Amino acid sequence: MIIHENTNIQNSIGINSVARYLIEISSKDDFDELSLFLKNINMRYMILGEGTNIIPPDFFDGVIIKPNFNSIKMDESENILRVGSAYNWHELVKFCLKRNINGFENLSLIPGSVGASPIQNIGAYGVDVSYLIKSIEGFDLNAKKLVSISNKDCNFSYRNSSLKNSSILIYSINFISDHPESINYNYASIKEHIASNHLDIDALSSSIISKIICNIRSKVLPNHELIHNAGSFFKNPIVSEDLVSFSHFARKDLIIWLQEDGLIKVGAARLIELIKDKLIPSANVSISDTHNLVLITNGKATQHEVLEFSGQIQSLVKDFFNLDLEIEPTVIEA
Repeated sequence: MIIHENTNIQNSIGINSVARYLIEISSKDDFDELSLFLKNINMRYMILGEGTNIIPPDFFDGVIIKPNFNSIKMDESENILRVGSAYNWHELVKFCLKRNINGFENLSLIPGSVGASPIQNIGAYGVDVSYLIKSIEGFDLNAKKLVSISNKDCNFSYRNSSLKNSSILIYSINFISDHPESINYNYASIKEHIASNHLDIDALSSSIISKIICNIRSKVLPNHELIHNAGSFFKNPIVSEDLVSFSHFARKDLIIWLQEDGLIKVGAARLIELIKDKLIPSANVSISDTHNLVLITNGKATQHEVLEFSGQIQSLVKDFFNLDLEIEPTVIEA
């Protein structure tokens, strides 16, 4: 266990953020020492992956815990792929494609670590990570014991799980490795790419779908290593249609997906597109030119500026559509 004091918090949105303590954990043998440290210091803590989905404060007066579990191992007897929480997500997708492990292809090029993936049930292009997970191995920092959590007990839902804001430090995830190949190309942008490039649907494979998605994402989503951002900033609202206001814009102006439970999912990017000309510009925060759901900074923004600008968007969407936009990245309180 390595303890750092007054150390920068890694984050892709470009906020200059410092933590009172940052602790690196590289072995399960460190858990007891970590528990003792947290007990003695009596400060709040947060578990951090690669920092691609957080909005940190300028100063976090607490403990950031950074797990460094980076192993990957096949268990063919149980058809399980065991992956350390620090393993990079897209590297995992590439690993699976090379070994014909199906189901990961639609989640290509999502930034961040494997350990962060179940917390907000990451998803893209019609697939959620919850479909791929069998169980999660962790350490409960409150109960001070190792735990194994089944898929069912994670209570996965749209961009959410019971792991969010919990005391579980994830050190490994057990992924299902024997899903049959089932090519999912029904997402609108994938079908548009297939049509515009005259691709043969019958010849599609997991690798081809991954390449298509990497191509799409690279065009519309800014690379956080080049342009500061935290990915999709808002969740798509899921509501009853009778709650949506069409006073300012017609239903046909919105992007709407029907849900199995009779509700609808409303495309947040389209909502933002329709109202963004009414925003008061910020000196350090703006909407990406390539995707309305992505907020970018120039590396000089504070957490307050990011939340102030995003709050403008939320207020306008509420006024025009009677819809509440929920922030997708984790906002860390100062």
